[in-house]
Amino acid sequence: MSSQYKIPQGFVNIPKADPRYVSSPSGLVFNMKTGKMLKKHWNGYSTYTIIKDPDGRQIRFNHEKIDSPSYVPLTREWVLEEDGAKIIPDYPDYAVSHYGAVYRIVPRRTGPRAGEVFMLSEYTKEGFPYVNLRVEGIKKPREVRVDKLTKLLWGCDSTYEC
Repeated sequence: MSSQYKIPQGFVNIPKADPRYVSSPSGLVFNMKTGKMLKKHWNGYSTYTIIKDPDGRQIRFNHEKIDSPSYVPLTREWVLEEDGAKIIPDYPDYAVSHYGAVYRIVPRRTGPRAGEVFMLSEYTKEGFPYVNLRVEGIKKPREVRVDKLTKLLWGCDSTYEC
């Protein structure tokens, strides 16, 4: 399908987008099928254009990120070997690093982060950092203090400061 469109000089293909969309040197997106420039939008942080991927799903193309490397998702191997995180004994789906990063290393089956290994967001409660950890079979997550987790698993080797 990409051979169907002749890319004008100075224009570049947009990664992960349908081949009919190209970006101009000035940053505008051109639809080669219709022969029209697409409208830029501003969301308060950056400019983007709504385009479609090769499967026909709408995506937002962020103009500033065209030259940045592709997103590489976290893996269980990277978290445990490269980052050196240790698995939490009471919560085998989670691991904590020496500096206090808590990861979900066994991907969920459903939900917004299904199939992904990710780092949990911590929040402050009564001046202490907490994360929510789930146990299989129990619906409500448990609030666990991050400083106590790092102290439990890492002891004196922990670099996490509360």
